[in-house]
Order: sequence, then C-alpha cells, then structure tokens
Amino acid sequence: MNASTHRPHLLRATAQDPSHARLLQRRHSAGTLVRLLAGVYIATDEWDALSADGQHLARARAVAPRLRPGSVFSHVTAALIHGWPLIGHPPDRVHVVDRSVSVIQQRAGLVRHPSARAPQIDAVQFDGVPVTAQSDTAVALVSSAAPHVAAVAVDAAVRQGTLLVGELHQAVPVRPARGSLRAQTVLAALDARHESVGESFAAIRFVQLGLPPCEPQVAFRHRDGTVDRVDFWFPTLGVIVEFDGRQKYVDPAMLRGRDPADVLWEEKRREDRLRALPPVRAFVRPTWWHLVEPDRLRALFRSHGIPVGRDEFTRSATVHAANRP
Repeated sequence: MNASTHRPHLLRATAQDPSHARLLQRRHSAGTLVRLLAGVYIATDEWDALSADGQHLARARAVAPRLRPGSVFSHVTAALIHGWPLIGHPPDRVHVVDRSVSVIQQRAGLVRHPSARAPQIDAVQFDGVPVTAQSDTAVALVSSAAPHVAAVAVDAAVRQGTLLVGELHQAVPVRPARGSLRAQTVLAALDARHESVGESFAAIRFVQLGLPPCEPQVAFRHRDGTVDRVDFWFPTLGVIVEFDGRQKYVDPAMLRGRDPADVLWEEKRREDRLRALPPVRAFVRPTWWHLVEPDRLRALFRSHGIPVGRDEFTRSATVHAANRP
C-alpha cells in the first residue's frame, strides 16, 4: 500500500451534530477509535493496519482542513508525501510552512515553520493543501533533521534523478547560518550511484565517522575476465565495504529462483576473489544493526584493523600507499 496515496476513512465531530460527536467520544473511550486530533478519529483496526509513515500522513489529512490559508506541508511531512524513505519513526506532529508566524510554533499535532520567502510548491496538492517542492523539502531536511534521516530521504530523490546534488549545494544555507554544518555533512554523503536505502544509510555513517572519501559501485576486473562490482571502495585505505542486508538471501526478487545456499556460496567465492587482489587490504560487511549505532560501525572497522578517526586514517592511508606494489 502506498502511504502517500492511501486515503484512510477519517471520522470528524462537528458542532452542528453534538449527538454524533458524543458517539465518537464513546467509541474512542471503548477503544474502537483512535483520536488523531480533537474531534478527528480513525477506526482502531484501520490505524493499526497503517505503516508508521501512513499513520503520520493520516495525521496530515486530519489537520489539513484546519490549516491557515497559505500553509504548505513541509519538512518530514512533505518528504513522506513525496514517497521518500524515512529512517526511524515519523514524528507525531505534522510539519507545515506558515509565513504568518515569525518563529517556530508547536501546537497539538502541528509544527508551524516561518519562512522569509514563499516556498516553491509541488504540482500536486495533498488533501487540498500545497506541498513544498522536492528541492525545498530537501533543503529543509538537510538543514534541520538528523543527518542520517535527511541523507537517506534525500538520497532517494537523487537516486531517482529528481534532484541534483550540485543544485542542492547552491540552495542550502551557508555558514554561519543555522543548519549549514548539518547540511554540508548530509551533502557529502549523497550520490546517485547508491542503489538502496542501506547504501545511503552506510554512506552518511561513513561521513559521520570521518572516513576518507570512497567510490560507490566500483567494478574490479580479474585476469580471467570476471568482473565484480562492490558497494563501496576506499582507495586510500584499500578497503572494500559491502552493505550486507538479509534481503539478498531471502527476497524472491533478488534470489531470482536461486537457492539461498547457492547465493551464499557464490557470495563467498566473490569475496575470496576480491580479497586476493593486491590493492585490497580488507573487506568489511556492515549490516543494518551496525548502521543504527555509529559506535557499532566504528568497532566493526577496528575489528578489521581499520582505525577510525581523521588523523588515524591519514596515517593508515600513508602506510597502505607505501605498501602498494
């Protein structure tokens, strides 16, 4: 089910029908309805069937009729409307740009953001309310959201070709503006060559840990003509990193009729080929578990003899370069 296009059935109380309002309140007290806002409900079973993203967008639909004229869905709410992936649970509050406010205002179920200029809006509205265009949505996210959340969401649009990293560099705030340092961290991780949410997640974690620049989707050609493509290659370190998601071993679309055991065996042979190449010093396989907590990823690199930290990486890269044939 597409969370941005699914229309849940919302029940609204009105002052013109007090008996209906009391009925909704009784059903809510009995547990058969979930209250999204004062006077706005959804059936409990329908609510439970929604994804976390779908629940946030149901809240957006609930608040839409109450928004001030000129309000525009923005930030994480706009990102979900655009269909971008989100790491973690969406916030309970819906986000809008409201040019009638001078500071951020947080109300029950709603966050209003000020704006010095009229935001660019998308061609399609959401329940009759405008939505910030992808470019404005991306700038808002990279400037205010947690870097890993912003990077994964915006990288999806970069991967789809609807946003260009170069254009974002021109649009984000510059130092010492608020959010400028956060934005530069996120921009350093974006790359259209990332092929999955997991790779986008890994890329921002590399930046946050201070790893040196890497190249995504690098092909290594062997003497027999075999070509192996890897998720990430750190040339100054001689390190290959492969995001090792469980999906590749269980998803029928990725298995393509192959036995999971055969896929695992072929993956082992592939890793052996790559490890045998003279430039390759280490082969690291982070999983989602490692990415959730940066310290886990740091420990994984260190377990492979790869120190983490800019000064440490400079020394390590110098030693690796000196040992190249």
